[in-house]
Amino acid sequence: MKKFILILSVFAFTTPLLANASPDEKPTQHLKLANVTSMEDARKIFIDKTSEIKNYKKLDATELHQIHMITYTLEKSVAYFVENMKQEKQELAKKIAVIVEDIHINSENNRKNKIELHLAKYFKLADKIIAKL
Repeated sequence: MKKFILILSVFAFTTPLLANASPDEKPTQHLKLANVTSMEDARKIFIDKTSEIKNYKKLDATELHQIHMITYTLEKSVAYFVENMKQEKQELAKKIAVIVEDIHINSENNRKNKIELHLAKYFKLADKIIAKL
């Protein structure tokens, strides 16, 4: 529980700054999903959702909305990684958690240019994480 509170605190304070958003900007919680409870589930979700996001090329309002919805599930798998991985893997998970939050906020606000930048960072880190799973 302490780890979870720490993770939430890190997101709460760093996400607006890293997302290049105003300090008051926070994502709207449109969906409430169950937590991921196994590494196997976290891995499958992460790989499936990453693959799904890679299919979006236009990044128009419809695709940005779809990406926004995907981030809810993706955040759950990444949170599981942050809580349950160790050392280098955990550091990668923490980095990608911040990027997923950036993608969440910017897709929610239809910021195509920022999404393109964040997705490029995301895919680089995602490849590293998938290789270590």
